[in-house]
Amino acid sequence: MSSSRRSKSRRIKRVLGNIAVVVLGVIALLLLVGLFLPHQYHVERSIDLQAKPEVVYPQIAGLRHWPEWTVWNKELDPTVQFTFDGPDSGVGASYAWTGTKVGQGHLKITQADPAKGVWYDLDFNAGQYPSTGSVTMAAAGDRLRVTWVNEGDFGKNPVNRYFGLAIDRLIGPDFEKGLARLKIAIEGSAPR
Repeated sequence: MSSSRRSKSRRIKRVLGNIAVVVLGVIALLLLVGLFLPHQYHVERSIDLQAKPEVVYPQIAGLRHWPEWTVWNKELDPTVQFTFDGPDSGVGASYAWTGTKVGQGHLKITQADPAKGVWYDLDFNAGQYPSTGSVTMAAAGDRLRVTWVNEGDFGKNPVNRYFGLAIDRLIGPDFEKGLARLKIAIEGSAPR
């Protein structure tokens, strides 16, 4: 092998080695930064309804109604299948779903108050992504403010923490659409 070929070969190896070091350095930096990102997330949206709590409560405490007003239903994913368990409404009521687009999940009401709303535990992919949430009601002048909250913890996984930076933009619009659908369902049947 000629000296110019050996020299060229060494330069190529050096360049490839430098590229590998840079790539590994970027990955290490991203992982390090991920460790300092928030590990908890909070998504919250509200809407004001012209209704009384006794009209709204059955819609939020009866989980069989959730596919009617949330966006995670057969309109989004025609393959979704729902199963309901426990009481029809309130504490202990639960539902599970599985579908091509919506994945697998389970929601169970853990607290319920006809004047204030419901609180729930939620998980996706057989407990891989647990979270808690609520759909609560509070007076807002002559209206009723319904607030939907979901929060969770990504733990120590720095990659998941990057997902946390976008979760509000990903889930928030679905909460807004769901609350708008709830408003239509409620105000169509609410006493004026």
